Amino acid sequence: MGVFVWRYPVLDVNCTLITGTERAVLVDTLSGPSQGRELAAGVRKVTALPVVVVNTHAHFDHCFGNAAVRDALGVTDFYAHPSVAERLGGHDAHSLAEIAAAYGHLDEVMATELPGIELHAPGRDVTGEVRLGLGGRSVLLRHVGHAHSPGDVVVFADDVAVMGDIVEEGAEPQTGDADLDGWTRALDALAPRLPGIVVPGHGALVDPEFVTAQSRRLTDRKET
Repeated sequence: MGVFVWRYPVLDVNCTLITGTERAVLVDTLSGPSQGRELAAGVRKVTALPVVVVNTHAHFDHCFGNAAVRDALGVTDFYAHPSVAERLGGHDAHSLAEIAAAYGHLDEVMATELPGIELHAPGRDVTGEVRLGLGGRSVLLRHVGHAHSPGDVVVFADDVAVMGDIVEEGAEPQTGDADLDGWTRALDALAPRLPGIVVPGHGALVDPEFVTAQSRRLTDRKET
């Protein structure tokens, strides 16, 4: 099938590699330089193809590995909603120190790297739908509106949907950056058309029924 999911133990984040005959797409890059280099080494164990990167959204655990992946894999094309580049460009020493303080206890190396990290912003915008040909197959990138975050992008490849953090398994979804109305609208619109395999931003693989159930839980959260 040419779809590989790496479930990284720190924060239980999923990164997905989709391969064609000419190039591959890597969805998300983890939390920093060391994790990004580890991810890149895993990619090269699977394929020697040129790689493009998609960031599903701007939260640090999905895109702070961009610079390391860029350097390790020679990536020139990074795709995301424009809000991702805006958010990455807005980080300063204070915001990076706050992230390190909040999450550094999970990984000592990450805690050390975060305050001085190089952030690489995507330069190719996804504002509606973008189709990428990989050779022998294509993937569809779709911005679903402001849901979990302003820039949520879903990646579709054959019978797999890579959802980023609009779907999370194993823990309650984080809503600090969310528009709950937009989030439930996005899930309700997507769920009937989802393929069989859904890759959440965190946790184990799920199915369309899980997505529908998550929308109901978010609705309940809005009403309490």
